[in-house]
Amino acid sequence: TATFVKMGVAGLWSANGTDPNLTRRFVRMRQIGISQKAGHSALASALLLVSLGQARSTFGQPKSLEERQPLEMVFADSIVPQDRHETMLTTGVWYFRHGSLHSASLTQKVEWGISDQLQVATFVQLVNSSNSLGSTKTGLGDVEIGARYSWITVGSEFTHVALAFDAGIPTGNPRRALGEGAYSLSPSVLISRELGQGKYQLFTTTGLELIAKRRRLDPSQDTPHNSIFSNGGLSLHAFHGWAIGEVSFSSNHWSGGNETRFVLTPAYVWRPAKRSELLVGIPIGLTSSTVRVGGVVKFTFELGGKPD
Repeated sequence: TATFVKMGVAGLWSANGTDPNLTRRFVRMRQIGISQKAGHSALASALLLVSLGQARSTFGQPKSLEERQPLEMVFADSIVPQDRHETMLTTGVWYFRHGSLHSASLTQKVEWGISDQLQVATFVQLVNSSNSLGSTKTGLGDVEIGARYSWITVGSEFTHVALAFDAGIPTGNPRRALGEGAYSLSPSVLISRELGQGKYQLFTTTGLELIAKRRRLDPSQDTPHNSIFSNGGLSLHAFHGWAIGEVSFSSNHWSGGNETRFVLTPAYVWRPAKRSELLVGIPIGLTSSTVRVGGVVKFTFELGGKPD
């Protein structure tokens, strides 16, 4: 039977015109081809995994604080510091109205990083205009100089603290309502806590404004007093920027004054490019001693510092 089966198989191959040895070689070649294809597929899969790993390492890096948060607020100070030898320039236009009284300012702020943690700044009211003492007067306003030291990571990469110290110089003529009329010292602390991996931010700038010396004022003007202030709120990512809600408070009652101010300011910060921003805010006064409504526009851009 075995012989018959062998013969039958041989006859079958012969009937098909095919040598069994050739067929076995053909099957072997197909097996080799399948093995090679499997090897190529495994190699392609390995290369794909390596590429994906490289992509994750390139694009999966956590964003820096500067990428997660805005460079400027309306009244509060942004927690984002300047890098070593980085300069930030902010030009602002301010307008406030309270009944028939109005004031406007063109300001320029320059910040420069001495190191990644320490920075210095100058804020100048280039042009002030006000009619609070009668006819509208226009001229140079006050100047502020200051320094700040920041701790970017405080127990967590999403908690940030900074200490700031500013000095006000009354270069604007107070008798023309172009300045505050006082030399002042202002220590403050900045605190920021990010939520949702940086999507939201709670922030505050809280401090004191201490009057060191006064200039001669118009008789109708109130004498400057020491005051406490706090500017805080919430920012959240929206489209190509941030939607911001700020609440600003200041009071000089504790030092003999008679003013308490509350201002609510909705704002939006648009970042058209990596190192530039445009801010638009609408301050709304909530107390009788506060301006009723206003508008603020700021344009910010950065130069120098670490290469991108």
